[in-house]
Amino acid sequence: MDDTQRNSLLKGLWGWIWPIAVGCLIAWGIMHWVVSFAVVPSSSMYPTIPNPCYIFVNHLETEFEKPYRGEVVLFKFPDDPSRIFVKRIIGLPGDTITFKNGKVYINGKELNEPYITQPTDSGPQSSYHVPAGCYFMLGDNRSVSEDSRYWTHKYVPEKSILGRADFVVWPIGKAGPIH
Repeated sequence: MDDTQRNSLLKGLWGWIWPIAVGCLIAWGIMHWVVSFAVVPSSSMYPTIPNPCYIFVNHLETEFEKPYRGEVVLFKFPDDPSRIFVKRIIGLPGDTITFKNGKVYINGKELNEPYITQPTDSGPQSSYHVPAGCYFMLGDNRSVSEDSRYWTHKYVPEKSILGRADFVVWPIGKAGPIH
């Protein structure tokens, strides 16, 4: 093979490689900063999120809007940031969360939780004060949920919140919005 043929072959290969590389880079960026899919392997959010399932995650929502009470989010687990959890935000910065008689109280007012199907166990202590810049998380299936009540580091810093869980995409029979 002479130099002209080699250059022509390399030019042809480059014509295929660079668009694929750029496409992969753009796809990675979208999946990292805009939207992605996640697997939910446990039943800690049942019945809101069936188990096991795949969910659609909106990363932009938590970048441009402050997280709010009742929002279902994905976040880095405070006790082991290599693990990703999905839970519902219950306590906002400055809130005091108290558990009494199977109910959750925020700053002394009972929290309306239509997504809960059983009483809430208080966990190892019955009252928590959420520090500035952090959130208190609970699963909807409280009897099996490994959530803020049981963690060593009880609160999730805002910077650890990765995105909002928007939609169950699989299995198809359970597909629908996450409220």
